[in-house]
Amino acid sequence: MTTSDTSTVDIVRKLIDQQLNLSGHGFELNHDDNLWDRGMTSLTCLGLMLSIEDTFGIELPESALKESTFRSVDTITAAVDGALSSAQG
Repeated sequence: MTTSDTSTVDIVRKLIDQQLNLSGHGFELNHDDNLWDRGMTSLTCLGLMLSIEDTFGIELPESALKESTFRSVDTITAAVDGALSSAQG
């Protein structure tokens, strides 16, 4: 998956769905849905984090490795955008 032709939020949403299989269960993910309430576990969170880092070619900073970062599409996208900005600047 490339990041050049797709927005960060769209890629994050797709990675979340791959980890939690929400669309496979007929659930449409909103930008502010609490992923922990939708079935996120520490194991799926780890898989999501690794997928994000691989897909975007970044390493999330240690300060971002907490439950609140992985709460929703919005919070994850903000963390990715921050890591991308740090990597470029």
